Amino acid sequence: MSRLHLSLSFFLLLSLHVQGTLPVPYSGKVAILGVNYYGTAEFVFSLQDSRGVVHWRNGNSEKDTIRVPIQNGRYTVLLGGQGMNPLPPQLFVDHNELYLKVLFDNGDGQGMLHLSPDQQITATPRALVAEIAKVANTAKVADSVKAGTITTAQLNEQILKYLKPEITASPVLPQERAQIYSGQSFTLSGSAEGKYLTYQWYRNGQPISGATGKSLQISDVNASQHNGTYSLTVSNDFGSVESQSVQFEVNSTRLYHTVPSASNMEMIWVEPGTFTMGQAGYETDHQVTLTQGYYLGEFEVTQAQYEAVMTGNSQGLNAKPSRWSNNDQRPVEKVSWEDTVVFFSRLNQLEQAAGRLPTGWQYVLPTEAQWEYACRAGTTTLYSWGNDNNSTHANYNWDGNSTSGNDPNQTVNVGQYASNSWGFFDMHGNVWEWVYDWQANYSGSPQTDPTGPASGLLRVKRGGSWTNVGPALRSAKRGNGGQDSRNNTLGFRVGFQKQ
Repeated sequence: MSRLHLSLSFFLLLSLHVQGTLPVPYSGKVAILGVNYYGTAEFVFSLQDSRGVVHWRNGNSEKDTIRVPIQNGRYTVLLGGQGMNPLPPQLFVDHNELYLKVLFDNGDGQGMLHLSPDQQITATPRALVAEIAKVANTAKVADSVKAGTITTAQLNEQILKYLKPEITASPVLPQERAQIYSGQSFTLSGSAEGKYLTYQWYRNGQPISGATGKSLQISDVNASQHNGTYSLTVSNDFGSVESQSVQFEVNSTRLYHTVPSASNMEMIWVEPGTFTMGQAGYETDHQVTLTQGYYLGEFEVTQAQYEAVMTGNSQGLNAKPSRWSNNDQRPVEKVSWEDTVVFFSRLNQLEQAAGRLPTGWQYVLPTEAQWEYACRAGTTTLYSWGNDNNSTHANYNWDGNSTSGNDPNQTVNVGQYASNSWGFFDMHGNVWEWVYDWQANYSGSPQTDPTGPASGLLRVKRGGSWTNVGPALRSAKRGNGGQDSRNNTLGFRVGFQKQ
């Protein structure tokens, strides 16, 4: 028990009222063998007189605890708040000398330990004060917290500095997209420091019903409902503060690009940006910055689009290779990575001959980073729609049997499931999609415009297929295959960028 030491920061009350009293902000410190404690522990707080008679405790009995987080040895609670018994004002009228007793249990099997010494407190007509703290947070606090009476003005100046909310980051428009298009979904978020905070989002100065979290999710945006000025107000018992506002304007049209030589393939523009690639616990997560925007196919390449480009190719490749051929709107499959090289060479030649290929631009396989960035569409969840996994989201082997059961057990027409918030369809399931990169382990360090190693044994494929179970469809999931591999689960998606 002697191994635990308590350092008290300050224990102050703004004012006492006849009808009731505000909760008392109280800070303390816990160190074990001189090492500041980190974690969450159970506490019991009580006020007792010099004879040890308890006149207030946080719960109805000495066994009622309150769970408190501790960081760097320090913790803060509101005595009489946070679900505790309220502090009756008469308590400080009847007793001129009270002591705060603190019991602590971190779950190490030693049970409740008494954190000594008990802190003596006294009452004045306007404020409740503590003796000078054994260890103060800062020299400034130590200079101002003297034994004896502290005026209300001093209390306001010192306490509010530590307990009134402070905005640390105002909301900004999502960095991953410079333009906001109708139908997309976005999240605005801000951050603040303080204890026991509540949040309220405002649009054009009016509170948004139900928007009481740190983040504001805006789904299926449109100009009439969502254009305006947004701000976040953060409050607690000691005041409130409003963030800087951000102007939100929705563009009516999205930037598209059409490829006539590939049966009018539709492509969507992707703004440059920074995101977290990979997934902790599976693939090493790391920050990736894409400095250049690019177009990416709205859908996986269909059989009709592949046939339009590959008919008459000099390499003798089948323009209709799919197992389920003659289904123009299904994704093409049984396409190797090497076959895509031929496809892109022909597509670039056809568009250039037609005078539609801008100087320096090329149709290419997207890099692995470009693919995951577009797949996530600003999300950090397991899938672009969230963390749940069911048959309403994608074409995959959801019943666990790849040859029978209730799922399709084969490809389906592209676009049968909802797109992600950037408008891309079938990024999860239907067919695996080849990307440009050779496979190698992620380094974990931040990267800019990564393209993978210069050589390797296997090429990366992404997105999962109709024959895979749900986890293979995760946004971060990596597959691989020899670049000459062909099977009925392998297809691809077209990228278009300035080289």
